[in-house]
Amino acid sequence: MSAKATGGATPLARTWDNVGKHSFVPEHYEFSDRNAMMAYIKANPVAQIFANHKGEMHLTSAPFIYAPTPGKDMRLAGHIAGRNAYGDAIKAGVEAVAQFISPGAYISPRWFRENITAPTFSYVSVQARGRFVPISDADETLLILAKTVDHMEVLTSAHDGADPWCMTALTAEQITRYIPMVQAFYFEVTALEGIARLNQEKTKADMEGIIEGLSGQENAGARHIASLMNANLKRVAD
Repeated sequence: MSAKATGGATPLARTWDNVGKHSFVPEHYEFSDRNAMMAYIKANPVAQIFANHKGEMHLTSAPFIYAPTPGKDMRLAGHIAGRNAYGDAIKAGVEAVAQFISPGAYISPRWFRENITAPTFSYVSVQARGRFVPISDADETLLILAKTVDHMEVLTSAHDGADPWCMTALTAEQITRYIPMVQAFYFEVTALEGIARLNQEKTKADMEGIIEGLSGQENAGARHIASLMNANLKRVAD
Protein backbone atom coordinates (compact mmCIF):
# COMPACT_ATOMS: atom_id res chain seq x y z
CA MET A 1 0.00 0.00 0.00
CA SER A 2 1.72 3.17 -1.17
CA ALA A 3 1.77 6.52 0.60
CA LYS A 4 -0.09 8.03 -2.35
CA ALA A 5 -2.84 5.40 -2.16
CA THR A 6 -3.43 6.12 1.53
CA GLY A 7 -3.72 9.86 1.18
CA GLY A 8 -0.22 10.77 2.32
CA ALA A 9 0.27 8.14 5.02
CA THR A 10 3.78 7.65 6.30
CA PRO A 11 5.82 5.05 4.35
CA LEU A 12 5.86 2.99 7.55
CA ALA A 13 2.32 1.90 6.70
CA ARG A 14 2.08 -1.10 4.41
CA THR A 15 -0.92 -3.46 4.40
CA TRP A 16 -3.52 -4.90 6.76
CA ASP A 17 -2.31 -8.46 6.07
CA ASN A 18 -1.63 -10.48 9.22
CA VAL A 19 2.07 -11.36 9.45
CA GLY A 20 1.93 -12.79 12.96
CA LYS A 21 2.52 -16.47 13.57
CA HIS A 22 1.21 -16.72 17.14
CA SER A 23 -0.66 -13.42 17.48
CA PHE A 24 -2.48 -10.94 15.28
CA VAL A 25 0.09 -8.54 13.82
CA PRO A 26 -1.12 -6.46 10.84
CA GLU A 27 1.83 -5.86 8.55
CA HIS A 28 2.02 -2.13 9.21
CA TYR A 29 2.44 -2.88 12.94
CA GLU A 30 5.16 -5.46 12.36
CA PHE A 31 8.13 -5.37 14.74
CA SER A 32 10.35 -8.27 13.72
CA ASP A 33 14.03 -7.28 13.86
CA ARG A 34 15.53 -9.69 16.39
CA ASN A 35 18.15 -7.30 17.71
CA ALA A 36 15.53 -4.59 18.15
CA MET A 37 13.22 -7.00 20.00
CA MET A 38 16.03 -8.11 22.33
CA ALA A 39 16.87 -4.45 22.96
CA TYR A 40 13.21 -3.88 23.80
CA ILE A 41 13.29 -6.74 26.33
CA LYS A 42 16.41 -5.27 27.93
CA ALA A 43 14.64 -1.91 28.27
CA ASN A 44 11.41 -3.51 29.54
CA PRO A 45 12.69 -6.50 31.50
CA VAL A 46 9.59 -7.57 33.43
CA ALA A 47 7.22 -10.00 31.73
CA GLN A 48 4.06 -11.93 32.41
CA ILE A 49 4.78 -15.61 31.89
CA PHE A 50 2.16 -18.18 30.94
CA ALA A 51 2.51 -21.96 31.11
CA ASN A 52 0.34 -25.07 31.16
CA HIS A 53 1.46 -27.58 33.78
CA LYS A 54 -0.44 -30.69 34.87
CA GLY A 55 -3.57 -29.54 33.11
CA GLU A 56 -3.67 -26.11 34.76
CA MET A 57 -2.83 -22.68 33.35
CA HIS A 58 -0.24 -20.79 35.39
CA LEU A 59 0.47 -17.06 35.23
CA THR A 60 2.96 -14.90 37.10
CA SER A 61 5.30 -11.95 36.54
CA ALA A 62 9.08 -12.08 36.66
CA PRO A 63 12.14 -9.98 35.78
CA PHE A 64 14.34 -11.23 32.94
CA ILE A 65 17.89 -10.43 31.90
CA TYR A 66 19.76 -11.28 28.73
CA ALA A 67 22.03 -14.26 29.44
CA PRO A 68 23.53 -15.55 26.18
CA THR A 69 26.11 -18.33 25.97
CA PRO A 70 27.90 -19.75 22.89
CA GLY A 71 25.25 -21.37 20.72
CA LYS A 72 22.42 -19.91 22.83
CA ASP A 73 22.29 -16.26 21.85
CA MET A 74 18.60 -15.87 22.75
CA ARG A 75 18.79 -17.19 26.30
CA LEU A 76 17.23 -15.19 29.12
CA ALA A 77 17.51 -15.66 32.88
CA GLY A 78 15.12 -14.79 35.67
CA HIS A 79 13.78 -15.69 39.07
CA ILE A 80 10.61 -15.82 41.15
CA ALA A 81 9.88 -16.37 44.82
CA GLY A 82 10.47 -20.00 45.74
CA ARG A 83 7.01 -20.34 47.31
CA ASN A 84 5.32 -19.09 44.13
CA ALA A 85 3.12 -21.92 42.78
CA TYR A 86 4.59 -21.24 39.34
CA GLY A 87 7.84 -22.74 40.62
CA ASP A 88 6.55 -26.27 39.96
CA ALA A 89 6.19 -25.46 36.25
CA ILE A 90 9.73 -24.07 36.16
CA LYS A 91 11.16 -27.12 37.92
CA ALA A 92 9.39 -29.33 35.36
CA GLY A 93 11.09 -27.45 32.52
CA VAL A 94 7.82 -26.74 30.71
CA GLU A 95 7.34 -24.65 27.60
CA ALA A 96 6.03 -21.16 28.29
CA VAL A 97 5.25 -17.74 26.82
CA ALA A 98 6.74 -14.54 28.24
CA GLN A 99 4.96 -11.32 27.29
CA PHE A 100 6.98 -8.09 27.57
CA ILE A 101 4.95 -4.90 27.23
CA SER A 102 5.78 -1.26 27.93
CA PRO A 103 3.27 1.44 28.92
CA GLY A 104 0.65 2.10 26.27
CA ALA A 105 -1.76 4.94 25.61
CA TYR A 106 -5.36 5.57 24.54
CA ILE A 107 -5.54 7.44 21.23
CA SER A 108 -8.47 9.88 21.03
CA PRO A 109 -10.02 10.86 17.66
CA ARG A 110 -9.93 14.43 19.03
CA TRP A 111 -6.29 14.49 17.99
CA PHE A 112 -6.79 13.46 14.35
CA ARG A 113 -6.32 16.30 11.86
CA GLU A 114 -7.45 14.74 8.59
CA ASN A 115 -9.20 11.37 8.86
CA ILE A 116 -11.59 11.09 11.81
CA THR A 117 -11.81 7.39 12.66
CA ALA A 118 -12.52 5.35 15.78
CA PRO A 119 -10.26 5.57 18.85
CA THR A 120 -7.58 2.97 19.42
CA PHE A 121 -4.89 1.97 21.92
CA SER A 122 -1.19 2.16 21.09
CA TYR A 123 1.47 -0.07 22.60
CA VAL A 124 4.61 -2.08 21.86
CA SER A 125 4.94 -5.71 22.90
CA VAL A 126 7.30 -8.64 22.43
CA GLN A 127 6.25 -12.25 22.94
CA ALA A 128 9.00 -14.76 23.71
CA ARG A 129 8.30 -18.49 23.49
CA GLY A 130 10.64 -21.02 24.98
CA ARG A 131 11.37 -23.56 27.68
CA PHE A 132 12.43 -23.22 31.32
CA VAL A 133 15.69 -24.64 32.60
CA PRO A 134 15.46 -24.63 36.42
CA ILE A 135 18.46 -23.66 38.52
CA SER A 136 19.16 -25.27 41.87
CA ASP A 137 22.80 -24.31 42.37
CA ALA A 138 23.19 -21.59 45.04
CA ASP A 139 26.12 -19.84 43.36
CA GLU A 140 24.38 -19.71 39.99
CA THR A 141 21.22 -18.42 41.66
CA LEU A 142 23.22 -15.68 43.35
CA LEU A 143 24.85 -14.76 40.03
CA ILE A 144 21.44 -14.33 38.37
CA LEU A 145 20.16 -12.25 41.28
CA ALA A 146 23.26 -10.04 41.18
CA LYS A 147 23.08 -9.53 37.42
CA THR A 148 19.35 -8.80 37.62
CA VAL A 149 19.95 -6.16 40.30
CA ASP A 150 22.78 -4.64 38.22
CA HIS A 151 20.53 -4.45 35.16
CA MET A 152 17.60 -2.89 37.04
CA GLU A 153 19.84 -0.43 38.86
CA VAL A 154 21.29 0.81 35.57
CA LEU A 155 17.77 1.47 34.27
CA THR A 156 16.75 3.43 37.38
CA SER A 157 20.00 5.24 38.20
CA ALA A 158 20.14 6.54 34.63
CA HIS A 159 17.11 8.67 35.54
CA ASP A 160 17.93 9.86 39.05
CA GLY A 161 21.72 10.11 38.78
CA ALA A 162 22.32 8.13 41.96
CA ASP A 163 25.01 5.49 42.39
CA PRO A 164 23.66 1.99 41.61
CA TRP A 165 23.02 -0.37 44.51
CA CYS A 166 24.51 -3.87 44.31
CA MET A 167 24.14 -7.21 46.06
CA THR A 168 27.51 -6.81 47.78
CA ALA A 169 25.78 -4.39 50.15
CA LEU A 170 24.09 -7.39 51.79
CA THR A 171 25.75 -9.40 54.51
CA ALA A 172 26.76 -13.02 53.99
CA GLU A 173 24.05 -14.00 56.45
CA GLN A 174 21.38 -12.17 54.46
CA ILE A 175 22.47 -13.79 51.20
CA THR A 176 22.54 -17.23 52.79
CA ARG A 177 18.99 -16.67 54.01
CA TYR A 178 17.66 -15.28 50.71
CA ILE A 179 19.02 -17.83 48.22
CA PRO A 180 16.79 -20.77 49.32
CA MET A 181 13.79 -18.44 49.03
CA VAL A 182 14.36 -17.98 45.29
CA GLN A 183 13.67 -20.16 42.26
CA ALA A 184 16.04 -19.04 39.52
CA PHE A 185 15.86 -20.24 35.93
CA TYR A 186 17.09 -19.88 32.39
CA PHE A 187 14.59 -19.38 29.61
CA GLU A 188 15.70 -20.85 26.30
CA VAL A 189 13.93 -18.69 23.71
CA THR A 190 12.77 -20.53 20.60
CA ALA A 191 10.73 -17.75 18.98
CA LEU A 192 10.25 -14.01 19.25
CA GLU A 193 7.33 -12.03 17.87
CA GLY A 194 6.71 -8.33 18.27
CA ILE A 195 4.06 -5.76 17.51
CA ALA A 196 4.36 -1.97 17.51
CA ARG A 197 0.96 -0.29 17.31
CA LEU A 198 2.15 3.25 16.74
CA ASN A 199 -0.52 4.56 14.34
CA GLN A 200 1.64 3.86 11.29
CA GLU A 201 -1.49 3.61 9.12
CA LYS A 202 -2.36 7.27 9.80
CA THR A 203 -1.42 10.22 7.63
CA LYS A 204 1.58 12.29 8.68
CA ALA A 205 -0.74 15.11 9.76
CA ASP A 206 -2.80 12.75 11.93
CA MET A 207 0.34 11.26 13.47
CA GLU A 208 1.58 14.75 14.33
CA GLY A 209 -1.79 15.53 15.91
CA ILE A 210 -1.64 12.34 17.97
CA ILE A 211 1.88 13.15 19.16
CA GLU A 212 0.75 16.62 20.19
CA GLY A 213 -2.28 15.20 22.01
CA LEU A 214 -0.23 12.55 23.81
CA SER A 215 2.42 15.10 24.78
CA GLY A 216 -0.25 17.04 26.65
CA GLN A 217 -1.03 14.06 28.88
CA GLU A 218 0.63 13.49 32.24
CA ASN A 219 0.78 9.68 32.32
CA ALA A 220 3.96 7.77 31.48
CA GLY A 221 2.29 5.67 28.79
CA ALA A 222 1.24 8.70 26.78
CA ARG A 223 4.72 10.22 26.93
CA HIS A 224 6.29 6.88 26.00
CA ILE A 225 4.10 6.40 22.92
CA ALA A 226 4.57 10.02 21.86
CA SER A 227 8.34 9.53 22.00
CA LEU A 228 8.21 6.34 19.92
CA MET A 229 5.89 7.91 17.35
CA ASN A 230 8.10 10.97 17.09
CA ALA A 231 11.13 8.75 16.47
CA ASN A 232 9.19 7.00 13.70
CA LEU A 233 8.36 10.29 12.03
CA LYS A 234 11.98 11.39 12.17
CA ARG A 235 13.08 8.08 10.67
CA VAL A 236 10.65 8.55 7.77
CA ALA A 237 11.82 12.12 7.25
CA ASP A 238 15.46 11.03 7.18
